[in-house]
Parts: sequence; structure tokens; C-alpha cells
Amino acid sequence: MSATERDDIRDVIAQTFVAIGTLARALHVEDARLEPTLNAITAHAAAAHPAAKDAGLILLIGGKLIPQATTGRAPQLLDIKQQETGRGPCIEAARRQTLICMNDLQRDPRWPEFSAEAQACGVSSMLCAPLWANERTLGTLSLYATHSGAFGEHDERIIELFATLAALALAEAQRADHLRAALLNRDVIGQAKGIIMERYNINADAAFSTLTRISQDRNMKLYEIARHVAESRDLPDTTEQ
Repeated sequence: MSATERDDIRDVIAQTFVAIGTLARALHVEDARLEPTLNAITAHAAAAHPAAKDAGLILLIGGKLIPQATTGRAPQLLDIKQQETGRGPCIEAARRQTLICMNDLQRDPRWPEFSAEAQACGVSSMLCAPLWANERTLGTLSLYATHSGAFGEHDERIIELFATLAALALAEAQRADHLRAALLNRDVIGQAKGIIMERYNINADAAFSTLTRISQDRNMKLYEIARHVAESRDLPDTTEQ
């Protein structure tokens, strides 16, 4: 191995550690809140890859892949396009849980309609990495470049490492978000029960049964009924449907 090759390897290793360190620090979001975590992932994904101009993140929500965060106009438009058509490199990367690189959209035969749309947005190369944690598919993280041949093997390895750390941070943010929502729901339901108990002079079980019955009759979530009671301090009009 020549001295030049050894220098190149050292440069690659150094760049890799810098990129990972940058991401690890960037994804330390206070209270692990979901939206700031999404924004941090996309912002630093693009920043950590010199060839990339922008980044986009698509999440699997309720069985559907839905765009969540982008750093530029092109990813926003293209992620929505993929959501509408159900086709494209980001969708495929999530479905197959595999890295997809499109280094020349003008010549790549896959997804020709999407490629034409991407070129119209000034995108010539894309790199889409799946996001998963604990064997659970979370979505995809994608990089967008304005020139062809933007992403090499080193970029693919970096984005895979990047996606692994991002998925772990994202899974923790989702868990924390669900926990906060559950605690909020519990507090609101408890407040509504207290109001009903006081107003109608009934016990806690009877108050909860009242909320449940109205929820079923009106085909509304229990939390929504409880929130109405907490805000209005009265039960919904059961004659309205």
C-alpha cells in the first residue's frame, strides 16, 4: 500500500469520526422531543455530507409513509410526490429496508416519473437510507445533491452509520412523545372524572363509565370527551350527533 493510499484511508476514517461525533452531539435534544429531533436529524444529515445539498425524512405512521422534515424545497416536493404515488427511492428503501443510491437520475431507469420530477427540482443524485430500531421500521432518511455522481461508497457507509444513530434517537423521541401524551390523557381524564363526580354526586367508577358511554355513543375518543368536560365543566349534549 502506497503512502498516498494510507493517507486517503486516514482521511476517510477521520471524516467518519467527525461525522458521527457531530451527529451524536446534534441529536442530544432536550427532553427527547420529537419535532426538534426530526429537525436535528435532517439538518445535520445534510451538513455532515459535503456532497449533499438537502435532506428529507419520511416516517412510517399508522402503516403509511408520511413526510416529516426537510431542509429544502426539493425534498419537500419530492417526498410529497412519493407519498402520493406510493413509488420512489425513499419509499422503496423503507419497504425493503435497504440503502438505495441514485447517482444519475437522468440515466437511472428506476422510477422514471419521479426522476423527471426530481431533475425539474434541480436534483441529480439521491441517497436513501432506511431508519429502523429494535427490528421496527421507522422510515427513511434521504440526501439530495444537485450534481450527478455525488455519492460514493464512503458516503454510503457514512449515511448508514448516520441512519443507525438517527434511528436510535428517533425511537427514543417517539417513546418519550407517546409517554407525554399518555400522561396528558391520564391527567385530563382524571380532571373530567372529578368534575362529573362533583356535579352528579357519583363515585369514580360511575364517572368513568359515563365518559366511556358517551365516547362510544358519539364515536369519539375518550380523551376528546374528557377534554370537553374539562374545558366546559359539563357533559357533551348527547342529543347532538
